[in-house]
Amino acid sequence: MTEPLDLHHVDEGAPDGPAVLLGASLGTTHRIWDALAADLARDFRVVRFDTRGHGESPAPATPYTLEDLAADVVALADRLGIDRFAYAGLSLGGAIGQRLGVDHGDRLTSLALCSTAPVFGTPEMWEERAETVRSQGTKALVDATVERWFTPEFRADHADQVSWVMDMFRATPDHGYAGCCAAIARFDATDELAAIRVPTVVVAGAEDPTCPPSVGEAMVESIPDADFVVIDDVAHISNVARPEAFNAAIRAHLEKHR
Repeated sequence: MTEPLDLHHVDEGAPDGPAVLLGASLGTTHRIWDALAADLARDFRVVRFDTRGHGESPAPATPYTLEDLAADVVALADRLGIDRFAYAGLSLGGAIGQRLGVDHGDRLTSLALCSTAPVFGTPEMWEERAETVRSQGTKALVDATVERWFTPEFRADHADQVSWVMDMFRATPDHGYAGCCAAIARFDATDELAAIRVPTVVVAGAEDPTCPPSVGEAMVESIPDADFVVIDDVAHISNVARPEAFNAAIRAHLEKHR
């Protein structure tokens, strides 16, 4: 594991409220949480960050590990003087959440694992994707990614929002994206989920081809006393596609365990 990095972040909301940290998906920045942060900021201290290799955070040109990414989050909380916090993560951010739950559970008040899985495909798949990005850039993945992330109906009816998200994707540093691909390639928390002992909700998109509800159901069976929420009519990026339903699920979980 490498030394933690200083992540770019936005700290907003109620300064004395319960702290909530938000981790984004691969290929997006803290901006993916605009809608949820606006909702939660009325009652919570909301800290959203750019994962290493993304946005304005450092992007070392080396492979990363999920342990690195989780340690970056703990170091951020330390710098902000936050002892314990709730955490919500989307996709890669959810993998970071799993590592936090297993390795740093004493720092968490609750956990929301959204559009995520304890293992994502095969190492070979991620190594191939990293090589594609190194040689051709993230733009080479846009067409395939947008089909996984949003339903055809959402792409047709909300082209502006899809463009906004995919502009973030295109702007991701190629070596940062590849570094996170290496982290995902080596990530497998399947046999560790039972070690998560903080109140957890798993959120799945009903039409998510990457992390379908069946994966979420299996996670809930492994994590003691976890709750399960399925968001209808959405694919992978459920917080953008149906923000009202997504935000309500996260707020209900936070309020229940604040």
